[in-house]
Amino acid sequence: MEDKMVPTPTLNASAVSALTPALTPIGPIGLVDLDSPPIDSEAAALLRCILRPLIARSPSWEALEQALARRGYALAFRNGRLCLTRAPDGPCICSMRYLGAGLRELSARLGRPAVRPLPGHPAAGVLCSRPRG
Repeated sequence: MEDKMVPTPTLNASAVSALTPALTPIGPIGLVDLDSPPIDSEAAALLRCILRPLIARSPSWEALEQALARRGYALAFRNGRLCLTRAPDGPCICSMRYLGAGLRELSARLGRPAVRPLPGHPAAGVLCSRPRG
């Protein structure tokens, strides 16, 4: 029986970006997953334990923001993702999706959020109150 050479498939940069839409280039170190937090898994588990009940009990975006603010956290959009932050204009601690409460699930329960874009920052914004009336 004769061994046949099987060509090894290669991926060029455009093929990689098409296959990994949640990844973005961040300079010389490669790609980063935007849903993967810069915190370790133990810290993420503690955040889930503390914040999941607050998220589950909140009847509105305003109530969720107030509950998170009492714990020293805020919600903001970074790179088009809903993130947990320490301040509305602060860096992303982790995505809400990573905590098990993605934008799709929260929007289905709380309604569509009102978002104010941050000037000079594409795909970034903060939640704002909806006008009453």
